[in-house]
Amino acid sequence: MTLVAQAIQRGRAALLLALAAGVASGICAVLLIVMVQDEMAREAPSPITAGLAFAGVCLLGSLTRVIAHVATIRAGQGAVATLGVRISRRVSALPLERFEKVDSSALLTVLTQDVVIVSQALSGLPQVCIDVPIVVGCLLYVGWLSPVVLVVGLVFATLAIGSYLMMAGRAQVRIQEARTRQDSLVGHFRTLVHGFRELRQHRPRRLGFLDQRLAPQAEAVRVSATRGFSMYAVVLSWGQLAYFGFLGIVTFGLPHLVDQGRGTTAAIVVVLLFLMGPLDWLISWLPMLGAAQASLKRIDDMLPLLDGDAKEEHAEPIESMTLTDSIRLGGLTYAYGHGQGAGEDAFQLGPIDLTIRAGEVVVLAGGNGSGKTTLLKLLTGLYEADEGTIELDGRPVKAADREAYRQLFSVVFNDGHLFGDLVGIEADGLDAKAADGLKKLALSGKVAVSGGAYSTMDLSQGQRGRLALLTALLEDRPVCVFDEWAANQDPRFKRYFYDELLPELRARGQAVVVVSHDETFYDVADRIMRLRDGRLEVLDSLTLAGHD
Repeated sequence: MTLVAQAIQRGRAALLLALAAGVASGICAVLLIVMVQDEMAREAPSPITAGLAFAGVCLLGSLTRVIAHVATIRAGQGAVATLGVRISRRVSALPLERFEKVDSSALLTVLTQDVVIVSQALSGLPQVCIDVPIVVGCLLYVGWLSPVVLVVGLVFATLAIGSYLMMAGRAQVRIQEARTRQDSLVGHFRTLVHGFRELRQHRPRRLGFLDQRLAPQAEAVRVSATRGFSMYAVVLSWGQLAYFGFLGIVTFGLPHLVDQGRGTTAAIVVVLLFLMGPLDWLISWLPMLGAAQASLKRIDDMLPLLDGDAKEEHAEPIESMTLTDSIRLGGLTYAYGHGQGAGEDAFQLGPIDLTIRAGEVVVLAGGNGSGKTTLLKLLTGLYEADEGTIELDGRPVKAADREAYRQLFSVVFNDGHLFGDLVGIEADGLDAKAADGLKKLALSGKVAVSGGAYSTMDLSQGQRGRLALLTALLEDRPVCVFDEWAANQDPRFKRYFYDELLPELRARGQAVVVVSHDETFYDVADRIMRLRDGRLEVLDSLTLAGHD
């Protein structure tokens, strides 16, 4: 069962209630038409009880209509919320390697647009539940008044609906095209936001991006969407034309062929005119349904890419791990592309043999592209090695242990995301500890903390780095990994980081891995390692100089 079906399944009771209430409301509408028609055919007014009955049916129809709408709104919004959360859980359960291959623009479009479009289509279901019984009931009533009119109407409707569906199919193709192109457009919008400084700095690039990338893609989406919905407009007009054509045949044609009486013809015309509203709404809802079908297809196409670890997706409890002695990487290798079409020049890290001990500071150096970030991802369990083993205190870390193993690390990546709160960090007096850390890092005048949330993220690059450092320290995990943290800090905070913080972490028994090019501070390290072309070398501060 797809996530969409599961999301709707959770609101099944509300949908069934909406369906029942909608049917009841539709039946009430048909009864009202019949009661009015009977009253108009009488020569004398009915007793007052007939009026009271009419009022009762009116109230019942209004009440069931409200129930149908409210129930469907609850089911629709519940399905949307469930679907968004379930997709997010699947995303969060993906291995990092799989996530990095997902088209992030397409994923964002699914979460922010497709789910909403499906919700909009679901919101129309109560009216469908109301209008379909009205249409069926009115047709039965017309058939009871004149079987000939019903037969002619069914033949006419079959031809009209067939041509309608053919034209609607073409419109749906255009809407699918627009939805596919929307992913690329969202990607350009992300470039505009994340690359704003570079675009602002380089005028030819900015103008070229706007005129040659963003604008043409926006135009392509506009053209496809306009053509699709314009075709639907033609379809709607065709449906209305067919309806009035049938009404004309009943009014002006059939009386010359079939003698059914002016009163019967008048009653049929009244019913058909009443049907205009329900039929018009049902037809106008079809474009929404077409857009929802396109969005559902995009969601279904995305789901196989989000097939992660079900254990992680459902947040099942894991067995915690501790570090008492060391983490040992034995013969770890990792090749991008895993040898499939990667070519002979594809980068390979390893084999890596490395031991990280509790209460030790290890500095990792190396040029760009040497494999430092990849090694950090292997060490912290974000990547799974092609070959080799990881041992924690002499015990192999198996696949089933990987999630628990990752919880040993607090990591500050050079290009990492800065969260605006401390959700997931459980500690007594968390706000007080955070406030003390803000003061040490000279952020207390800029940022406050309350209820585990920071007051602002409007910070300079160096300040954001210090706030990320504080968050990692508050996690208080056995191993701290800092990926070139000091690169964007001023001399004051570089000295604090190397001369005060790292010795403090070592004294507390935490293992520390620092990716750094600050040779001036290498004397703080217990060991200095260097990566060159994916291979690890053990160096000391004297032999390292001049290698980078």
